[in-house]
Amino acid sequence: MATMSDVARVAAVSRFTVSKVLNGDVTVKAAIRARVLAACGELDFAPNPHAVSLVRGSTRSLGLLVTQISDPFYAELIEAADQESRRRSHHLVVECSYNDAALEAGIIRHFRALRVAALVVAPVDGRANKTLLDETAKQIPLVYIDRAPSRACHAILNDHYAAAGMLTKHLLERAKRPAYLGSVFAPGNFAAAERERGYRDTMAAAKVAPLLIPTGASDAGRDNERFGYENLAAWLRTEAPPRALFCATDSIALGAMYALTERGLAVGSDVLVAGHDDLSFSAYTNPSLTTVHQPKREIATLAVTTALNLVTDPSTTYVRRTQPSTLVVRRSTTPR
Repeated sequence: MATMSDVARVAAVSRFTVSKVLNGDVTVKAAIRARVLAACGELDFAPNPHAVSLVRGSTRSLGLLVTQISDPFYAELIEAADQESRRRSHHLVVECSYNDAALEAGIIRHFRALRVAALVVAPVDGRANKTLLDETAKQIPLVYIDRAPSRACHAILNDHYAAAGMLTKHLLERAKRPAYLGSVFAPGNFAAAERERGYRDTMAAAKVAPLLIPTGASDAGRDNERFGYENLAAWLRTEAPPRALFCATDSIALGAMYALTERGLAVGSDVLVAGHDDLSFSAYTNPSLTTVHQPKREIATLAVTTALNLVTDPSTTYVRRTQPSTLVVRRSTTPR
């Protein structure tokens, strides 16, 4: 089995230079780097990652913790984060908390034990594991994504409040009293709370009473298609359909559209429906879904870039970026 010394001999460089190349040191000249990598290929040599982590104090791995791994929203984030991690010569390790604060705590500790270089976290509830997260942030660069527990942290966020306000205004231009079907959220879920607040404040500014569809009729989770279907279907059994409906996510909207169609109501004419996130399926529903485009790829890429930059250049000033969203108007709110 080849050793680092063997690589150094074949490449005609010092063992120290081989170590610098394998650890991604950008100060090594390109020609020397090429020789070392060629020698590694010739000898079929790969460094022991555990030994490297002991020397460096960390691995070349980036931890990403999300709340729902099967959610199309997080699928897009994970893809973009993985691509940016690879571009920066790091491996992305993805874990899912399934909206379980206890599971989240165990995953955070596991990432620490793995000696990941940095962490990107979408927390279940900004308060449930705040002490653990704060302690972790002192040891490992930690960047929050989509939601953040406080202002005293690094975070890359979507402007959920402004996006919800923008979409509510769009519906108010077309209906007297658009309803809101939100997700069941823990008090510390910044994203869900901000979307509902954006809806409520925009309705109040227009001097229109908010109309919130109850969300206790489903045990399907927080914001999936079944959740949207079951809660709206329960409402429609006893109440008149709203003229317009703002759903907190595109997935909820998809389920709500099915419930309306099941009742013989035409989406886009009888009831206007809008979602949030601009997920990949939203342009292909029937009718196509009006939504808010959340810059998911940009958010994920910036989160990875920020986290890895903090590895080499720790900052005492918190990096906080709020990315704007754009309204995407489609047939579900523009009847023909």
